[in-house]
Amino acid sequence: MYSHCSRPLHPMLLVLGMKKEEIKSVRIPRGCEIVVTTPPTFLRLLEHHSLLFLRLCHLVFDEVDVLFSDAKEQILTILQYYKSNLSIEEKEFVPQQIVAVGNHWDKNVEVLTKEFMNDPYIVITSMGEAAIYGKVQQVVQLCLECDRISTLLQTLDFTPMDAQKTLIFTSSVEERDMVYKAVQSISIFCLKMNPGIGFHSDYIVEQWNKTISPGTHIVLVLTDDCMAAVKFTDATRVIHFSFPPTPRIFGARLHGLSANFQNSVEKSPLLGKEQSKAKSILLLTEKNACHVVGVLNYLERAEAFIPPDLYNFTRGVLEAKEEKRSRQPFCSSIKSYGICKNKKRCPDRHRINFQIDVPSKVADKALQTGGIITILPLFIVDATNYLGRVVGKWGNLYTALETEMKDYYQESSNCTPVDKVEKLAMYGLREENYFHRVQVLGVEQKEEPGVFYNVDIKYIDEGRTGYVQNRHLLSLPEQFQTLPPQAVEFIVCRVKPIDNEAEWHPKVSRCINDKIRGKPHEAKIALALGNTIWVDPVIRVTKLQDLKTSINEYNIRSEILSTGLGVDNPEHIQELEKLFNEAEIPHEKKEKPALLNPPTDGRNEEAEPVEQNDSNPAILSSETSNKQPLPVVQKLQHSQDIIHDGYSQVSLENHCNETVQNKNNEDIQQISPKCFHPPIKWFDKQDTVVVKIKLQNISSYDCRIFEQRITFSASANGKFYLADMELQRSILREKSTCVLKGNEPTILLVKVKKEPWCNLLKKKNHHVSFDFDYLDDNEERSPFCVGSSPKKVYQIPIGVCEEEEEEEEESSKDSDSESDLSSC
Repeated sequence: MYSHCSRPLHPMLLVLGMKKEEIKSVRIPRGCEIVVTTPPTFLRLLEHHSLLFLRLCHLVFDEVDVLFSDAKEQILTILQYYKSNLSIEEKEFVPQQIVAVGNHWDKNVEVLTKEFMNDPYIVITSMGEAAIYGKVQQVVQLCLECDRISTLLQTLDFTPMDAQKTLIFTSSVEERDMVYKAVQSISIFCLKMNPGIGFHSDYIVEQWNKTISPGTHIVLVLTDDCMAAVKFTDATRVIHFSFPPTPRIFGARLHGLSANFQNSVEKSPLLGKEQSKAKSILLLTEKNACHVVGVLNYLERAEAFIPPDLYNFTRGVLEAKEEKRSRQPFCSSIKSYGICKNKKRCPDRHRINFQIDVPSKVADKALQTGGIITILPLFIVDATNYLGRVVGKWGNLYTALETEMKDYYQESSNCTPVDKVEKLAMYGLREENYFHRVQVLGVEQKEEPGVFYNVDIKYIDEGRTGYVQNRHLLSLPEQFQTLPPQAVEFIVCRVKPIDNEAEWHPKVSRCINDKIRGKPHEAKIALALGNTIWVDPVIRVTKLQDLKTSINEYNIRSEILSTGLGVDNPEHIQELEKLFNEAEIPHEKKEKPALLNPPTDGRNEEAEPVEQNDSNPAILSSETSNKQPLPVVQKLQHSQDIIHDGYSQVSLENHCNETVQNKNNEDIQQISPKCFHPPIKWFDKQDTVVVKIKLQNISSYDCRIFEQRITFSASANGKFYLADMELQRSILREKSTCVLKGNEPTILLVKVKKEPWCNLLKKKNHHVSFDFDYLDDNEERSPFCVGSSPKKVYQIPIGVCEEEEEEEEESSKDSDSESDLSSC
């Protein structure tokens, strides 16, 4: 009917990032009269196309309460721009209008109506929201169920000079009679109303409508089904003796106060200074615990006084709800961004549960929780969330499995469809020339036997899910079911969508999918939890076989930022580590330690707390403890981790700043203090190895010794130092110690076998070097053949092959420090 008399408006949807070239190239087509966009996008357009919006006549805010809570500054800027354009002479006869639609009334909407609307017309369909608009005083009285009567009588202690009309709502006739007798006992004129309409209701109406003088108090006790008969609106107080079961009933009760609502949009200087006559008093008991969160939110929006006990009560209810979700999956929003914007309604778990979040196993071994790994993204969920595999460590086993499956199913006699599909069972599936192991998650109900039906499956070696018909599933022999699933979830850290969006723009996800899917990438593990690994950075590395070196093609995080649809998120890992610390000590307040605990990397060594020797407080020992640390989460390591690809050594520590050179560096430094590797010197003795940490003015330090590994951390001169060293050979950890000699930490390592050590570490570290000063004084006892000039002549241990000698010579040329013999 309306299509014959209305003209086409040609609406246009605009969602833009922060790339200036893209914004400048925007062209609104001719005839377009409506633009649908977001506040940040509108401001970015306004910055480059200010003249384009001189024709702006109408502003429509959908979900205005959400807009003000998420983008208040942007909304106010848009309103100021709109208001300034009202004075343009050319628009004198052009209609101007602001339309705001929302679910809740709050003070921000009130500012909109007062400051930016000349003659606002307000329609409120919810009486609960109308009570907030009308400045009704909301009061909550916490009490026990058995003490409701005494709390009610204390509430009825009226001010003598005010005339009061009070409605007390009960849930049943028996409860009404009980309240009526209690109120009459304190000599207050009280009426009670029976259900139904009759002569008794007429008497109640007559008594209620009489003019009362100041100091007179009248109380009416009734049930909810009586309110429709009398339709009172001039009450000054409503007391909810029984909790309103639904928001509709709560609003119907508040309708009895509507004649005393204030007009919140009146531009009167006295408005807000006078206290409203209307008051709503709610008795909240332990039986209404499930409603306390909603009550607290309502009180906050009404700007009412909130008892401290209500906060404690609400906290306890939220704790109980969180406990009920302890077996649910970990919240995907917290995984991806560190926070969940819809935490109160989100059905997922928001805490770490060590019973569920145990490290997954691949090839009967737990996933690596630290260091450098090679990942293969196979399914791109969004721009930062991928499903795929960890390759390199277990690649041979699964590569052999793929080959064996392909050879097995090449025989047509082995491709036998499954007769009966069972839930959670494993089967084979052919897709083109590839064969996959799949697990059945659900089976569609079959109406007739012999008819094909859909099956919900999961590709256990890739992580993705899908639907196939039952006829495509193949029997999977037992020999192909022995290896555990190798699918792992990877999440790129420290980046999130612009404008606090909850999801990535499809444009970014498509770009990342085309770039990385099916290609191996080098990544550094930041955290590991269950089957999820947080990685930062993630680098595409191309090896040049002829030149024996590698090229870093791109950094995934930098690629996301370059699209203009992502921003830095420095709190990501910080929030996850906070959850991990709370999971370790769930009900105690844990102070942040001065030094970072050394990370675990999946070894079987047990890290014990360091204890001080009574005789010498500077001596630290690593004694055996029965408590083994939980290897669920690996903290972000700031030490320099090196990838050794057979031809060159590529430091991932420098890749974070590879493409984006802006304030990201400042944000990263705000997460945690910059970490330095201390200079270390060592020398060999007959039965021990002495390691010296060349630091002075140490304020605090921590040393932990394992059978084949040392971790040392210290604070000195306002800087934090961390060293995690994997030894070339084993030591006796019980007899090894760390002492302070001349204000310099010295680690004494007792050998398992009394034989010369040609090097200290398994991998070269240019911060660790041999102590030549010791050689000058102890040449006869040294296993090294000393030359005349240590800085020009490389001191090579006896028996080292020529290839190792050449490799050491090349690596020494690249080192900025003095000659290092630790990797000879």
